[in-house]
Amino acid sequence: MGFSISASFAVIFIASIMAFGTLYISLENTYTSIAESVEAYKETFIKSQTSHLTLQGVSYVDPGSDVSIYTITFNISNNGSTLSPKYWDFVRDGQLKEPDGSTLIVEDKAYLLPGESILIRTTEVKDQVIHSLIIATETGCSLKVEWKWIWLDVNQTTGQPSIVGKAWYCS
Repeated sequence: MGFSISASFAVIFIASIMAFGTLYISLENTYTSIAESVEAYKETFIKSQTSHLTLQGVSYVDPGSDVSIYTITFNISNNGSTLSPKYWDFVRDGQLKEPDGSTLIVEDKAYLLPGESILIRTTEVKDQVIHSLIIATETGCSLKVEWKWIWLDVNQTTGQPSIVGKAWYCS
């Protein structure tokens, strides 16, 4: 005995309903994923537009004229949204540099709230070369500071670092 036409129609009809139900769930999940992605993009965009680091001040330690290195400390102020220094990258003189507790020291802070500052120290050679430090934040925005050592006397016994340029930019 074979299926009757009405039984075949019922099987095809039920299979079609199940297929459309599965398709609907897939489309709904896709829409939800796209909506969440758009929301995450908007939040990231807003955070990048509202984040802003500035160079608040600079200090240095010169161990003396008989030593060819010095330590420079940058006081970086957060004038924007809350940032997480643990997610920052540092590029010193064109090379990616991890804070190592010696040549690059970054103050240990989980978050940098608006109005707060963080200290970043680096050691350099007393030369006339322009050095740079790029602080790349988790928002895609970066603060770049350029400086060089200048001698204050002709005998090159006394000198100090001088800021050549600074810029805040977002990519």
